[in-house]
Amino acid sequence: MFEVVEFPSQGATLRGRFYRPAQAAAPWSTVVMTHGTTATITMCLDRYAEVFCRAGLAVLLYDHRNFGLSGGEPRQLINPWLQARGYRDAMNYLLTRADVHSERIAAWGDSYSGMIALAVGALDPRYAAVAVQCPACGMEMPKLPPDEWHFQTMQTIFDGGDITGTPETTTGPLPVVSADQIGAPSLLKPIQAYRWFIDYGGRHGTLWENRVIRVIPPTWCRSAPIWRRRSFAGRPCSWPVATTR
Repeated sequence: MFEVVEFPSQGATLRGRFYRPAQAAAPWSTVVMTHGTTATITMCLDRYAEVFCRAGLAVLLYDHRNFGLSGGEPRQLINPWLQARGYRDAMNYLLTRADVHSERIAAWGDSYSGMIALAVGALDPRYAAVAVQCPACGMEMPKLPPDEWHFQTMQTIFDGGDITGTPETTTGPLPVVSADQIGAPSLLKPIQAYRWFIDYGGRHGTLWENRVIRVIPPTWCRSAPIWRRRSFAGRPCSWPVATTR
């Protein structure tokens, strides 16, 4: 159902799977998928890819730089701008494939990668659609209203700006999750996160590690999708929302 693939990104090699829909003729509409904070492709996300594939879509599913199957150093380091550029390089790779419809490629993300997918969808017009679930866009809205300066600054950073972190903007290394927030505080605090990561990450072959370094580069503009929200005009953008009663 899938082939193992790899492609270059920012001096590293990203690796994952390309799922081919058996019941649809090429060139295929294709979904680019990545997981959220530190999670790897076999932690449930491969099940999503299989469902999309059965529905007639091709899927490029890969691990972010520094995680899982993918290359990159230091291991376990999250940099949102590097992950955003990974989506851009995934698009570059797909455009080399004759079996992919170049005008029908969508970005998909979950949690932290949901925020990344939204930013990429706004910054890379080659993506025809964006779909996210539970995007982790921060605990508060940006303090300044979006304007053209922010739009252009975000685009410049994405295209090739300096995204190097500093000691002041680096958190960790620390656990991704922990059952003891007093003795061993973690990046993700909820006990539900602990249960999910230990359950799915602890399964054989996931390559998941309960360790993370998070870098938020001190750029003039953070990778917040709101700064480019008008760029979604005319393109499908799906945000499934669940409510609790």
